[in-house]
Amino acid sequence: MTQKEQIETALNHVINIAMGLDPLTGDETEEGSILNRPEVIRTMFTVKEVLQEKLTFEALSPQHTQNMQFVAPTQTTATTPKKPRDTRPIGFPPEIVDNFKFKGKTTVTHFIKDMYACAETDEFKPVKAATILNWLVLEGYLEEAYDKDLEVNYKSVTEKGKELGLSNRRVESGLGGRSYISVMFGKEAQEYVVNNMEKILNGEAA
Repeated sequence: MTQKEQIETALNHVINIAMGLDPLTGDETEEGSILNRPEVIRTMFTVKEVLQEKLTFEALSPQHTQNMQFVAPTQTTATTPKKPRDTRPIGFPPEIVDNFKFKGKTTVTHFIKDMYACAETDEFKPVKAATILNWLVLEGYLEEAYDKDLEVNYKSVTEKGKELGLSNRRVESGLGGRSYISVMFGKEAQEYVVNNMEKILNGEAA
């Protein structure tokens, strides 16, 4: 594998992680995975920019261009398919408020999928799960906590959150064999988030 191909493969993995996907399978990672932590996602976007600059530099390099002339046209190397960069802005189509239907208690990740499935346009990139959870922390429905048995940080549902229809669920042996604690959204909690999505995106209080 050439250096260019190695960089392209690394870039694909980084983009997948930044999008909350398993870098090898493309599947959605578990909510409690370390890959979904905000600081990890921010780091992945930084690394992505560096790798993209590296590829651009390689492409413009005369030496690289000269070397490419000696690559046989029939020679191929198996690499991870490159995903196109999602340049859409994060937003919330207003028709979701009227079209959203409760399908049952679920995790924030699947809740987001259900919300955006109601949209009549795909011009917006879905809101991140961390954005919703962090806003609920600021509003007092969740709080930061640490589980000594699992040795993991998680969002714990407060009494106020329980009244809203939020609950915690312990998941044994999730991604990579790690257990974690997720937040489950009931009907009232889902409707509350949908109706306050503009405030969530703008970081405003309810």
